[in-house]
Amino acid sequence: MIEQTARVLRVENENAILEVQKQSECRSCSVRAGCGKSLLDNVFSSKKMQLAVKNSINAKPNDTVIVGIHEAGFVQASFYLYILPLLGFLVFAILSSLFFLEADNELWVIISGVAGLFAGRMLSRKILHMKHTKHKNYFEPTLIKVISSGVS
Repeated sequence: MIEQTARVLRVENENAILEVQKQSECRSCSVRAGCGKSLLDNVFSSKKMQLAVKNSINAKPNDTVIVGIHEAGFVQASFYLYILPLLGFLVFAILSSLFFLEADNELWVIISGVAGLFAGRMLSRKILHMKHTKHKNYFEPTLIKVISSGVS
């Protein structure tokens, strides 16, 4: 389980609205001084985001909590959201270049590649929707425990 600390901003119905501090693994990396990703993370990233999570541990506003998500679900969702559309782009572009063997086929390859990108995106959304309805808790973050209680 991937875990992250968060602060409860408010409780609405059965959900806790959390403020999560985005973290990067760059802090522990030995080559972060010469790395472009570390520089880009410092310049362009917003550091906080809000997240609604089912309040299964009865957290109160200003509590510091640990929120977690299943590693396998995170990896699967990443695959479907990033790799599948890319594969669709490549497959459609390659098939288009084989089908249109004439000299001016670049435009058709580009159009087919973009169509494959959107087809891969639609397929990934459909697959993730089916998996989400079947295994709801597998892809959703959950509250694990309260670290410290805040003063209301």
